[in-house]
Amino acid sequence: MIKQRNGSKVLTLFFLLSAVFAGCKKDNNSNPDPNLDFRTYKLFNYSSGAEVEAGNFRIDQLADGNTRLTISINEPYRQNGINFDAVINTKDETANELVFSYLGNVNGKTGSLTVNPVMGSGSNLPVKYSDLISKTGYYIKIMNGANVQATGEIK
Repeated sequence: MIKQRNGSKVLTLFFLLSAVFAGCKKDNNSNPDPNLDFRTYKLFNYSSGAEVEAGNFRIDQLADGNTRLTISINEPYRQNGINFDAVINTKDETANELVFSYLGNVNGKTGSLTVNPVMGSGSNLPVKYSDLISKTGYYIKIMNGANVQATGEIK
């Protein structure tokens, strides 16, 4: 009789532990693309003639070496119902602007845009994080039609 009770206790303990561990499985969706390194930069608006902080952008290094870019425009520079074009630009030796990457539309209501991964306009390939942050003379430009809503240098 004693052995039978111990056997049922062991069996009950086994089922309890199985239920606990079944609920502890690894969550693969918690962060499917974790960043390894990141840089945050400020965006500025110059429409008043002076430099005024207009938001920020963050460049994240992803596990595969590619780049995620997140833009956030401050409240005074948002416009409900309007989307702003965002690009990464550089200039050639004669100061002509060249589009390195078209990022898409910044939502005018929320002031935000996330691009994952950033794609090169000329190659249509993902931009490597190490390549983007090591470039000189590159900057984010956010346009409201022909007007510059905000800009920020990648340093």
